[in-house]
Amino acid sequence: MKLNVVLLLIWSCCFNVSAAEQLLVGTTGDYRPLTWLDEPSHVFSGEAIELLQRFAKDEGFEVTFVQTHWPELSTDLASGRFQMAVGGISATQGRAEQFLVSVPIAVFGKTALMRCRDQSRFNDFHDIDRTGIRIVENRGGTNERFALSRIKKATLIIVPNNHLPFRYLVENKADVMFTDSIEVDYISRINPLLCGLRSKKRYTTSEKVFLFRRDEVALQKKFNTWFKKQKK
Repeated sequence: MKLNVVLLLIWSCCFNVSAAEQLLVGTTGDYRPLTWLDEPSHVFSGEAIELLQRFAKDEGFEVTFVQTHWPELSTDLASGRFQMAVGGISATQGRAEQFLVSVPIAVFGKTALMRCRDQSRFNDFHDIDRTGIRIVENRGGTNERFALSRIKKATLIIVPNNHLPFRYLVENKADVMFTDSIEVDYISRINPLLCGLRSKKRYTTSEKVFLFRRDEVALQKKFNTWFKKQKK
């Protein structure tokens, strides 16, 4: 009996039969409440991170999170820097053509964020897209694309990351940011100086998804099956 136990231990050690499968996951870490990177500890947190960690635990994966940035996210995923990407990613036709897409994680829409004291100035889009109004957006991703396609009269300010727009609003360097209702709801809860539109109007309707490399068919199917079970 003892000999069998020893042989089993040797087999497990040498052939790694119990080792979890490695899973490389890209995320920007700058999109609360879905993904956030604590710089000092380099630990990721957020709703999308927690969802992915539950999936990994249930399906036997060992996750390593890799930081990326919105302008490079698609290139990093396509080049194999990671197998899938999570956190604040909107479903778009372009992404669906380039990658495998998960079932929808959340439904949201683009809306406006501003200083609370300016809520009475901006009741709708026509109040925002006016000469003299400053719109701030982070480079890359759907916030920038939304503003570029919709803004005709206001001044558009593009900043390099998703941290800066909120600072620009608080410091009166800009007046409005268009972003997802998920983010507006979160920021308005944690920052008493910033608020969304009083009307709660959404200018678009879209979905948050996870992305997978084109060759990760089995991983995509496994996640989708797992996620659907969580919704029951």
